[in-house]
Amino acid sequence: MGQGVYTAADASKILRIPYPKAKYWFKYYAKNKLHDSIGHQYYFEVKDIVAVNFFTLIEMYVFFSLKEKGIKTSKIMKAHKSMANHLKTPYPFAQKDIYVNNLKLLFGDETLLLSADEKLQSVIAGILLPFCDKVQFTNQKLAHKYYPLGQNKAVVVTPDNQFGQPIIEGTNILTATIYAFHKGGESIDSISRLYDISPENVRDAIEYHIAA
Repeated sequence: MGQGVYTAADASKILRIPYPKAKYWFKYYAKNKLHDSIGHQYYFEVKDIVAVNFFTLIEMYVFFSLKEKGIKTSKIMKAHKSMANHLKTPYPFAQKDIYVNNLKLLFGDETLLLSADEKLQSVIAGILLPFCDKVQFTNQKLAHKYYPLGQNKAVVVTPDNQFGQPIIEGTNILTATIYAFHKGGESIDSISRLYDISPENVRDAIEYHIAA
């Protein structure tokens, strides 16, 4: 299974996060705070450019969303560390075993491992429930595919294809390539015939890039 390669610019586009904030997160969280908390290296360098893998990309989305909702960094870090210890993974926010039941935030299979305070559990619920509609998990319960437009659309981000860049599901076709043809004046039908994909797939790729 691939790991994916994502720079701050990639994360900004895929997760719809302003680039300056994505760059800040890479510098202060991926490179420092998360490593200091868990002891795991969450980044690597490609030609002197800091990059992260697919799991860290998912971690970034949840972490950033919590912070944007007003949850203090100290609370997020404490919850992240506790979850990492209980779930035995450096990527607890990328785990399927996170769900909300009866107003309690639960981690694990039918066992209450950590109950967050009321504000934190409410915010996490509001973030994770809709976010899970965009994520597909492996049998090992790790995030494996991310659908930026939702699972009813063809655009998917998965570390198994094209180093994790957005593609048309079931193919190895980059959505950026389709969008470039569209911007160049090619019709949806001609692009559809050229790549042997449906017009709906082409429209999904165009929608993804226009929304970015």
